[in-house]
Amino acid sequence: MISPNSVDHLLQVAVIEDVVGDYVKLKRAGSRYKGNCPFHDEKTPSFVVTPNMGIYKCFGCQKGGNSIQFMMDIDNLTFTEAARQLAKRYGIDLVETNSENKDAEMQSQREKENLQAANDFALEFFQEQLHRSEEGKTVAMPYFRERGYTPETIKYWNLGFSPSGWDDFYQKAKKLGYSEEFLLSAGLIKQRDKDGSYYDLFRNRVIFPLLGVTGKVVGFAGRIMGKVDKAPKYVNSPETLLYKKSDFLFALFQAKGTIRKEDKAYLMEGYTDVMTLHQSGITNAVASSGTALTPGQIKLIKRFTDNTTIIYDGDTAGMKASMRGINLLLEGGLNVRVVPMPEGEDPDSYCKKLGPEGFKSYLDQNEQNFITFKAKLLLEGTQNDPLKKSDAIRDIIESVSLIGDPLKRDVLIKELEHIFDISSDLIYTELGKELRKVQQNEQKQLLDEVTQIINHIQPENEVIRTAQLTDIYQEKALLRLLLLYGGKPFSEGKNVADFILDEYSKEELFQFKHEETKYIIKHILDHYDSRNWLPLEFFTRSLDSKIVSFAADIFSEDNKLSTAFESNLIYVKQQEDNFMQEIIDVFLHLRRTKIEELIIEEQKKFNDPEENPEDILEFIVYLNTKKLELAKQIGAVVTRY
Repeated sequence: MISPNSVDHLLQVAVIEDVVGDYVKLKRAGSRYKGNCPFHDEKTPSFVVTPNMGIYKCFGCQKGGNSIQFMMDIDNLTFTEAARQLAKRYGIDLVETNSENKDAEMQSQREKENLQAANDFALEFFQEQLHRSEEGKTVAMPYFRERGYTPETIKYWNLGFSPSGWDDFYQKAKKLGYSEEFLLSAGLIKQRDKDGSYYDLFRNRVIFPLLGVTGKVVGFAGRIMGKVDKAPKYVNSPETLLYKKSDFLFALFQAKGTIRKEDKAYLMEGYTDVMTLHQSGITNAVASSGTALTPGQIKLIKRFTDNTTIIYDGDTAGMKASMRGINLLLEGGLNVRVVPMPEGEDPDSYCKKLGPEGFKSYLDQNEQNFITFKAKLLLEGTQNDPLKKSDAIRDIIESVSLIGDPLKRDVLIKELEHIFDISSDLIYTELGKELRKVQQNEQKQLLDEVTQIINHIQPENEVIRTAQLTDIYQEKALLRLLLLYGGKPFSEGKNVADFILDEYSKEELFQFKHEETKYIIKHILDHYDSRNWLPLEFFTRSLDSKIVSFAADIFSEDNKLSTAFESNLIYVKQQEDNFMQEIIDVFLHLRRTKIEELIIEEQKKFNDPEENPEDILEFIVYLNTKKLELAKQIGAVVTRY
């Protein structure tokens, strides 16, 4: 467990906008930063970073917290893993105790740590074999040099070699105490069906380490040197807790800085394409690792830029891959351009042929928007066939319909009109049909999501659901006021915290009912020392992720807790000079809600033959009288009952 003082120091040093900025393209908005949330799909930014408080908050998916919590969320890390990673980045020595983590790390997290250790050892082993073994120096190293890689490039990419012996790696790992279970889970060894013995997965191959966005090795790709019958060209790590192919881009760790700086990513297919371009000074290149482009990979690109240029091979397969990728990228909200390679060339070979400067010039001179690229490709061979030409136009219009910005669509339509010499009215008519299809699909997805939510929430009746909605927001409103103004004077001899916590504690009816708010207020009661309110850092730098997340939720709100307030007869002014009146107002609202809940409970008793209906009715009348009295104090007319 990391000491609280170390965590506090780390959070002071780990600048939240820098930490988040490694994963999200942020734009300044006043004293804050905004961007598209990395945790869910969105087209309108709802993700906010507040530097002066050291917190982030997404108003779409509701995730929030400090720098450590962000690392936990973005990379699926434990608290300790996230803290260590940030400490390493900022050169901070953490003080750790020998006591067990009070939250008891889950089994899957322990497995991740073991997998990471196995991968780290494998990386060291493969590099040692390349640079020190006789086989590595005489077989593997010449292969890399023949490909044109300099010693600096070989070192920069951590390239390695797996020897030709069937179990050289396994025997070394076993000797050092690595279990077969984790070596198998990491995809570093395999087991024979015949006799149950183990052998190295990557034997006799040069190794390309696969680094995640944070720079940790998550897997490997092994390429065979030369031609071997029936042997695949590449062998890749299987999917693990650390590595998911559809959410991985080769070289993103190395390229993300330049991508952000130049606001553009070059997207390719293979490892060698990317490495050659980086060696030539084009360091904003990434690769989909030979797999078909996926939505997960597109999200990774969009963290750092909205602009992508596809550079795939110049053969038929490369052209088809480019065509497939265009629509996916457009659908993911990216601006798409294409640089076609000459037939028979790939980025790796053509860059070496032209040289660094020549290839850079080629990219600049031949980059074209996706409409021009698709038009040239689709019109090849159509001759004077009007039907094929109409199919080509319709294909491009379908791509244009995936662009959400109407201004961008309009500009592209004018270009389409020019290329095909066709009336813009006709193009707009066809575009309208495609846009309706897109809209219908989006509406269907929304309906599906709403249906799932409705099926998941099955209240006994609408009255109870409304009361619960009102209740949770009132409880959060009170906690917000407590966190913001707890240390301010309320009345003679009392501050705001004294008043709220005294009122909360003395009346059983008033106790919070929702797990989140109950947890927060219990935590406050356990740590609050009368007359000495807890500082802001107590919440934003807490070791408890629930507390940090709640604080991010509260402190990121802009003067309004929820639209649910207005729809539930709640109005909170949220102005600092009126906070005392706000506190009283929230107490009144919350008491009214508690009375409404009592009325609902009493109404249920009418179905109980053992209860006296007259007594029930008399008590309900009394409760309604109290509720109306509260309504007058609040200044609202209660019409729900």
